[in-house]
Amino acid sequence: MSETGGKPPADPDKSGEIPPKGEGFAEVSFARLGQKIADLSRELSDITQIAGGAAAPRKLELEAAASAFKALTDSYSKKPEAFNEAQLDLFGRHTQAMQEMSAGMPSIDGDADSRFADPAWRENPFFDFVRRVFLASSGWAESLAWSAPDLTETERRRAAFFIRQATAAMAPSNMLMGNPKALKALFQSDGQSIQKGLAQLQDDFNAGGGRLSVTQSDPDAFAPGRNLAVTPGEIVLKNPLIELIRYKATTKTVHASPILIFPPWINKYYVLDLTPANSMVAWLRDQGFTVYMVSWRSADDETKDFGWDDYLKLGGRAALDWVHARHKAPVNVAGYCIGGALASILAARLADENDARITSLTLLAAQTDFSEPGDLGLFIDDSSIGGIEHMIAEAGGVMPGEAMRDAFNLLRPEDLIWRYVEDRYLLGHEAKAFDLLYWNSDQTNLPGPLHVTSLRRLYLENALAKGAFEVEGAKVDLGRIPTPTFIHAARKDHISPFASVYKGVKLFRGDVTFLLADSGHIAGVVNPPAANKYRYWISDVLPPSSDGWMAYAKEHAGSWWPLWADWLKGRSGGQVTPPRALKKNAPAPGAYVLETLATIRSKRAL
Repeated sequence: MSETGGKPPADPDKSGEIPPKGEGFAEVSFARLGQKIADLSRELSDITQIAGGAAAPRKLELEAAASAFKALTDSYSKKPEAFNEAQLDLFGRHTQAMQEMSAGMPSIDGDADSRFADPAWRENPFFDFVRRVFLASSGWAESLAWSAPDLTETERRRAAFFIRQATAAMAPSNMLMGNPKALKALFQSDGQSIQKGLAQLQDDFNAGGGRLSVTQSDPDAFAPGRNLAVTPGEIVLKNPLIELIRYKATTKTVHASPILIFPPWINKYYVLDLTPANSMVAWLRDQGFTVYMVSWRSADDETKDFGWDDYLKLGGRAALDWVHARHKAPVNVAGYCIGGALASILAARLADENDARITSLTLLAAQTDFSEPGDLGLFIDDSSIGGIEHMIAEAGGVMPGEAMRDAFNLLRPEDLIWRYVEDRYLLGHEAKAFDLLYWNSDQTNLPGPLHVTSLRRLYLENALAKGAFEVEGAKVDLGRIPTPTFIHAARKDHISPFASVYKGVKLFRGDVTFLLADSGHIAGVVNPPAANKYRYWISDVLPPSSDGWMAYAKEHAGSWWPLWADWLKGRSGGQVTPPRALKKNAPAPGAYVLETLATIRSKRAL
């Protein structure tokens, strides 16, 4: 990953940049600084007026939080003795924190928390006190959810989730006067740091169209086709829903059976083709595979009414038809996240038809049993789905990409929201160049019917695992799939949790290989061997539970990609000549991936 920026000019008043550090507090002109802070206060007041309501949490988030806190309040009001015990617990936590500080003991939790990484949090007694009290209080607040009497497991998890949201927002690191690093920058820059931060805050409000859209990565540092998604290839098929990319071979011969990958349509496909060093498709190509990738179209007025039947016909079937017709060989099919659900549904429908064109099925961080969907499940019930349907109607039939972005950011607020509030608004730093975060911000719209059906039938009703999910007028039975299946999960995945993904091993009839990778939903998948990072676990035994599987699993260092490639090679036939490029085809990455939320809005406004 690269970083942007260089040494700022010497005159901050002309450049607007933060001057170099090194000046002591005593050298600052406090009269001049006071005037700057007064000016900034007026600017902050203007921004606050802009933010009032427009940047507030979405209605669905507020309703879910209100419901969770009401259940928690009712629980303790019915048993006041439980709350009295909780108050004693809070007193005990604060007492312990103060005793440890007085004894000169380090704050283990504070030192391990990235929000309090600056040495000033440890060296300055006041800020050390602030962080210790905050951590004691926030830990206690979350414990209220787990200790509340007579709550269901879902109510406890929902209350704990929203308490974490609240405490993350109230962290002293998010506030100028409570953050020693920000205060130091304020004085050393003669107020320029916060002035620039407020300007960037204003820019992010403007970019969000009235809602705060926190910039996580330099928006000008990357572009698909320029320095992301640059693996050479061509568009071999285009229809109203997909562009099918075939990547150019780098080996003299290739395996007879190609690989067809269905990425999730919630984001763009190039998470699997980031910079060349992080590209899964480039690595697979170099192992002698012919690799195909589906690029989904972001929903617009033409595709807003598409549902699962359309995605299976124009996405799954259309891509497989083209690939198999060209190679005259069975195809290795892989699906990532919700793309894995589609790949498994496609394989089941082909099994119903006695169609043997799939030689293997790979599911990457993909759930087929949604009974334990993690924190995402906390947002999904009949009430919230009704609210989402209303949001889709207001947006002209699509699930807005901005709303999806906000929901996923809420799952990791400290990493995806508040660290950037500190860095950009309190410290005034420019956004850095980070390919993965650029991809994360390059959102897509979803067709309303597709999204609502996914939430209701897959997540809420778990219909796929129960054999009750219907597409093309028939119920899907994953147990009919005869092909060998490779199921991958990631240990820290908060989108497709390990325990949830593991439940899928019992749904397939063919031989199942299960592998657990380290890290989360993205890094657990995108882990090139050259990086020499992370680890993975593998076992030949598939007991009923994920905990039981871990008891048998053996740990291995590094990337899991080579093991998967060996698994694929055993199911890919002999060596053949690579397919020739087709004349007059558009080059990868194609046109659909270049559509942004802004370009789609502008077209819809015409």
